[in-house]
This record gives sequence, C-alpha cells and structure tokens, in this order.
Amino acid sequence: MFSNLDKVAELLNEVAEQTILPRFQNLSEGEVSYKKGGETVTIADTEAESLLEKRLTDLFPGSQVIGEEKIADTPDLLENLDERELTWIIDPIDGTNNFARGRDIFKTMLALVYQGETVAGWILDPVHKSMLEARREEGAFLDGQRLNIAGSNKVLHQSVGTIHGSENQDPIIKKSLDKNRSKLNTVNTLRCAGADYERLAASKTQFALFTRLMPWDHLPGELIHKEAGGYGACLDRTAYNYSAYNKQGLLLAPNEEWWDEIHRKLFLD
Repeated sequence: MFSNLDKVAELLNEVAEQTILPRFQNLSEGEVSYKKGGETVTIADTEAESLLEKRLTDLFPGSQVIGEEKIADTPDLLENLDERELTWIIDPIDGTNNFARGRDIFKTMLALVYQGETVAGWILDPVHKSMLEARREEGAFLDGQRLNIAGSNKVLHQSVGTIHGSENQDPIIKKSLDKNRSKLNTVNTLRCAGADYERLAASKTQFALFTRLMPWDHLPGELIHKEAGGYGACLDRTAYNYSAYNKQGLLLAPNEEWWDEIHRKLFLD
C-alpha cells in the first residue's frame, strides 16, 4: 500500500519548482487575494495544491485529497472525511503571508492519513531545498539525517519556545496565557507553523503551544516531532489527530515530564 512513498519527496520538489518558486517575489497585484476570514491566498497556493492533488492521486490511485484551499471553498469535506481511505492533507504554502511579502520563511506541508492515524509527513522548504520527513515508527529526518530531540540536556528554565496565539482562541485560554506566559522563555514565532516545527525538531527551540489546530498546519510537524523523540498532546491530554481542529490547543515538549511542567505553569499555577 505504501510502496511509492519514496517518490513523494521528489514529487513535492517538482511541484514547488513548477508552481511556487516562479511566483516567489514575482506576484502581481491580481495574484494575491483574501479568503473568508481575511487569510491571504495567492495564485501559487491554488496552483500548487491543484497540481499536488493530481500528482498524488496518480501515484496512489483511489486516495483522497484534502487541501487547505479546497477546504476554504468546501468546509464540510473535512467533517466527512472517509477514514477507510488513504488521505493526503496538503498545505501548499504554509506561511502565505511571508510568501506574499517576499520573505523566504514558508513551507510546503503534506501528511498521509490512514484509518485516522498520520502515517507519514513531509515539510519542504522550497527556497533552501531542505526536507523534513517522517514515517510512523521509522524515525524523523532532516535532509537524510536522523533527528533526536530527546537527547537534549537542557532544563526548562534554560530552554526557549514559542506560544502561538490565534484571533479565535478560547478566551479562558487567552486569559491564562496573558497572565502566565512570562513564566517561560519565549521567542517570536516565524509566522509559519512548518518553520517553527523545524526549529522544534532540530532542537533550536524546546517547546511550542499552538491554539489554532487545523490539520494541514500540524499533522506533518506533529508526527515529525514525535518520531524525533518528542512528546505532544492537546491541552485536554488527548492525542492530536486530523479531527482535533476544534480542540483548545496543542502543546509540544521534549518529553511528557516537561509537557506536564509547562502545562502547569501556563494553566494551573
């Protein structure tokens, strides 16, 4: 069933070369628009997602594709996802605001879901040609080098991380974060979930809290983080999966002990 997964990284690079990089720092005014809710979308987003869908279903006949831009037009697709089928979850350009402004901090993100579980994930940096990837129970890799964040010898007060608030976050969660975030050492987010997951997986940051949990933003990174030895869970301590987009938050840390300590500092002290 998964015999063609080795071809996916090459496919992602090819699609980026054809549809994303020619538009980078080369967008005309009519090629940038806004979705319902005000999120930026460019012609590169829609073209990349469309080509990825075609190439992936050619490679895996019968699989289904859920893309961020398709969901914007047909929101109930996510609710009606058939868990029995191989399902690709695509974010053609994660960090679209950065991309539209000509900043090179953006990623192409892809996850493969089967029977409700994420079985593979990829995060491509189209500009710098770097690739994060993981398969369930096979480890996580950055450009072919195995990642191991569990080996960090830092303690929490020496660590740094990110807290990603969202406009629609739960007001009780927001109140706790406003009150308690100073108890942790935080750095600015990169305004690109894939780039922040890369920092986590490469141990450049040690923790992250996200309050907007759409699957295309998190499925690849959450799997990569876990396969690199990290620990993550929603704030209610349930595992994150594609259907957890209505949860209040996702917290990631090097291990469960740190997760508990960060959770306590932010929400229980």
